[in-house]
Amino acid sequence: MLSKHPILKGALVLTIANVVTRALGFLYRIFLSNLIGAEGMGLFQLIFPVIAFCTALSCGGIQIAVSRFVAETKSKSTRFSILISSLIMSLMLSLATVCFVYHFSDVLSVRVIHNAQCARLLQYSVFTIPMVAVHACISGYYLGLKRTLVPAWSMMTEQFAKILSVYILGTIWIHENITLTPMLAVYSTILSELAGMLFCLIAIGFEKTYHLQVTSILRSMKNLFSVSYILTLNRLLLTFLQCVEAILLPLMLEKNGLTTSNALALYGILTGMALPVVTFPSAINNSISTMLLPAVAESKSEGNIMALKRTTENSIWFSTVSGIFGIGLFLSFGDFIGSNIFGHPQAGIYICILSWLCPFLYLSISLGSILHGLGKTTAAFIHNVIGITLRLIAIWWGVPQFGINAYLIGLLVSHLVTTFLHGSYLKKWVPYRFSLWGNLLKPTIQTCTSLIIGFLIQYIVQFSDFSGKLFFYGTTALRFLIVCSILGWFLFQDAKGVNS
Repeated sequence: MLSKHPILKGALVLTIANVVTRALGFLYRIFLSNLIGAEGMGLFQLIFPVIAFCTALSCGGIQIAVSRFVAETKSKSTRFSILISSLIMSLMLSLATVCFVYHFSDVLSVRVIHNAQCARLLQYSVFTIPMVAVHACISGYYLGLKRTLVPAWSMMTEQFAKILSVYILGTIWIHENITLTPMLAVYSTILSELAGMLFCLIAIGFEKTYHLQVTSILRSMKNLFSVSYILTLNRLLLTFLQCVEAILLPLMLEKNGLTTSNALALYGILTGMALPVVTFPSAINNSISTMLLPAVAESKSEGNIMALKRTTENSIWFSTVSGIFGIGLFLSFGDFIGSNIFGHPQAGIYICILSWLCPFLYLSISLGSILHGLGKTTAAFIHNVIGITLRLIAIWWGVPQFGINAYLIGLLVSHLVTTFLHGSYLKKWVPYRFSLWGNLLKPTIQTCTSLIIGFLIQYIVQFSDFSGKLFFYGTTALRFLIVCSILGWFLFQDAKGVNS
């Protein structure tokens, strides 16, 4: 099957790495939330929009541009020139960004984030940006070569370092009676990004280097800039809107009647616990999307419409099926994850509500990548802006009156609209077909069947003489394994049918 579909074959390594990374990240968030609490998680999450904006400014469009140009270029020396040029551009931008944010961290925390406690968090977190820039450029280089091992191992190295560092630092702080604050998470993030960057630099150090001329580097920088500036501007505007979204939500929750502490705790539960759980399965979609861009660009340059059509249909099928499976899993196990794993029943409620995002979230990732591969970056950007605008409207007008539920509804509507816009616009360029039976009805029946079987087996096992908390965890784990096994078998069988 994989030999017939190079996209799936190329994405396999990234998929394994993404799944392992997400699983480790899941454990990291559980451990971190137990150390610094929901309010601490909320404070830590507040700085991410600013850091994300700075990262987008430094290397937002360069990684995609590097991957594209390296894939299109046959000359090894030119490819190396592209890599060096991207590193120079990204480091110049990132170092300037570090100086600005470090100097104005107090102003940004008070005037932008509206929380003075974030000043010190920003001051230290901004040092991760140059590391992220180097990591992104080298990963883009290897992705352009379709060599995914280095990006995959760098992701896992980064996540292992994050868990290990937060465990060691947390143990030391507890032993020394140091108050556990969100700075613990900031320090672990710095160490993990450093580990990821060093891994990439070591990997590139084993590659053959080439004598480069200044003219070659300048030419590569010009080519990179011609593509990356558009992508960067798009990413900056999207990130800016996401910053506004993240900053507004806690403020509007306060207008709804919550105290600052409760608003931060609720924000931390939603964005630091519930959303990461729901987006966990998208690790596979992200991997496939990473490989979709160069594959679609190659098919487009060759004028191979049938290959584009087949790639699009397979991507849509996988995204919808995995999304429907995700709905079933999170509706069934959301309460357990929130109450028994995170220790916050409210997180379980949000996981169940957000589960309906899965098909639209996964579809928008795949369709957006296809649009980028076709060169329809502006269209994808406009669709994303419309989606974020809908969420901002929900926050501004709905949250003060109806609370967090207004934002959750806005989140669902925005992803639905974005997916519809992506799909309808893509239809103009790729004549793909959408199977109602194969993409919607069949996976829905399969999901319901697997959940019913899982519940029946757990119900039967409960009649045994065993009882207690350990037995409850055991039967729930058994039901989860049964449901996942059945869903995996259905997915494998359907994939064989699609690929035949």
